[in-house]
Amino acid sequence: MIQSEASNGIVSPPITPTATCDSKFECNVCRKVFKSKSGLTRHHNIVKKYNISRSDLDILPENTTRQFKGILVHYIRKKLPRGYKKLGKQTVSIPATESQFYAVFKDHIHYYSARKNIYKCIFHGVSANQILADILEMQEWGVKFYEQCQRTYVVLYDDNNIESDVENPILQVTKQCKSRYERGQLVVEWKQQKNSDFNGNLTQAGYIYFHLFNSQAMIQ
Repeated sequence: MIQSEASNGIVSPPITPTATCDSKFECNVCRKVFKSKSGLTRHHNIVKKYNISRSDLDILPENTTRQFKGILVHYIRKKLPRGYKKLGKQTVSIPATESQFYAVFKDHIHYYSARKNIYKCIFHGVSANQILADILEMQEWGVKFYEQCQRTYVVLYDDNNIESDVENPILQVTKQCKSRYERGQLVVEWKQQKNSDFNGNLTQAGYIYFHLFNSQAMIQ
């Protein structure tokens, strides 16, 4: 994985799903396992098509996209409060057009449904923090610092051994609850919400959702 500084405005390339596991072939992004290399290759080729620019999407000015990235970081960091009672599974939702989502997350889209008009990106592992820092153009996009050497951060890998998590009974209950999303994984989703009234008047709006887990620790 080639990494670059967010300040240069260069985005790291997407993770290539080519990992193997116990004679099976596993996508190292969505962790779906295939019986053959050809199955993984087909999956990889489908994912690549999701990231090809479409003519029906607007091309946004770079400065507009950069400002929108700052808005995304602002709302993510609002979900990084101080205090154990607000730790665990979090969802951040921000109104956004399809073109805005695509301008930010192109090359990292891992799922797309044309029928449902839903996109998903998946980030996890030790390299995920830097990849997202490059995308969002802010190194500390996923951490918020507090007095007394405390920090609240987005969990992007298995941190079950961190002392603050072990001492927090509320977070232990959260871990035991079943969730559609894995702890240590950040899923970015774009989809539309629709609303209609009795007379058939229809409105719709797109939203970006960040599905994440946060945690807290002392600064070493």
